[in-house]
Amino acid sequence: MLFKIKNKFIILLFCVFSSLQADEYGFVLYNDFFVGNDGHFTNGASLLWLEDNQNNRYTNFLLRTFDTISFPLDQSKNHNAGISIDQIMLTPNDTLKTTPQYDDFPYAGYLSLSTYLFEWDSHAFNEYSMEFGVVGKESGAEWVQKTFHKIIGSEEPQGWNTQLSTRYTLNLMFKHGVKSWQGRVGNNLQGDWFNHYGVTLGTFNISAFAGTAIRIGQNYVQNFNSHYPYLKEESALLGLQTKQGFGWSASTGIDTKVLAYSHFLDTAKENGYQTDKNVLNALMHVAGTLYYNRHKFRLFYELPSRYTKEQKSLNIFGGLAYSYKF
Repeated sequence: MLFKIKNKFIILLFCVFSSLQADEYGFVLYNDFFVGNDGHFTNGASLLWLEDNQNNRYTNFLLRTFDTISFPLDQSKNHNAGISIDQIMLTPNDTLKTTPQYDDFPYAGYLSLSTYLFEWDSHAFNEYSMEFGVVGKESGAEWVQKTFHKIIGSEEPQGWNTQLSTRYTLNLMFKHGVKSWQGRVGNNLQGDWFNHYGVTLGTFNISAFAGTAIRIGQNYVQNFNSHYPYLKEESALLGLQTKQGFGWSASTGIDTKVLAYSHFLDTAKENGYQTDKNVLNALMHVAGTLYYNRHKFRLFYELPSRYTKEQKSLNIFGGLAYSYKF
C-alpha cells in the first residue's frame, strides 16, 4: 500500500511540475528534527512554483476564470499565478506505542495541491488560493516519516496504523500583505516592516490570521517578508528579482490566529482524543536568509503556543526554505 502511495505521489509531482514553465521554484521544509525532539507537528514539506510573467497561459487561465465568475480584480496591478504541493503530519510525543494514545495527539497526515493567484505592486499584494487535500493513508505521511527516520538513524514510529481515517477536503484562502515601511537603518543596513492578515474557509481549516515582521540586512532582494505558519509561504516569491553578489537579512515576527475549526483537532476529539483546541493561537519566529544572484536560502525557528488546552509542553521546531528564479 505504501509503495503505491509513494509512486502516486511521485507521478503527481512529475505531472504537475514538468508541465509548468521554468519561472520560479521554491522548497520549504519544517521539522522538529532541527531542535532535536519529535512530537506533535513533526514535519511539513512544500514544493512551490510561481509563474513570473502574467502573459503566460496559467495566469491567463486563472484571470479568465475570475472574470467568468465576475470577481473584481485590479487591472492596474501585476498578476501572477502558481501551484504548490504540501504535506504535513502530526504525531503523539511517544512514537513507539502501537495503540491509540487518547491522552495525546493522534497520528495524522495531510497532502494537498493548491492553486493561487496574486494581484500586487511593489508595496502590497492580495492572494487568492484554492486547496484540494486528503487526510489519511492516501497522504503518504507514514511512508515519508518512516523513510526520514531511517535516513537520520532514528527509531521507526510504530503507531501509524491508528492514524485519522481518509477524508478529502477543500479550502479557500484570502491573504493581504503590505510593506508598512522600508528604508535605511544606520549607514550600512536596509530594513522593512511587513504586515499581513487573512482568512481560511473550508472543510480542513476555518480561521482568521494576522502577523507582523521586521527585517534588516544588506543587499537583500525587495520581496515581501511574508511568513505564514505551516508552509503557506508562496507570497515570499513575489519580487524575488535577480541580485548581483551576496546579500543577507535577519528577521523576527509574530503570527496570530483565531481557529474556529481544525479537521485534525476536531476529528481527533470526536474520536476520543484529548484535543480540545485553543481558539487563540500565537507563534514567534526568527530567521536568517542568504541571497546570491538567483538563489535565496532561509533558515528559521518557530515557537508556537500550545495547540490544545491539554498540551503540557511547547513544540519548538525549525526549518529551511530555498527558492530559485530562472
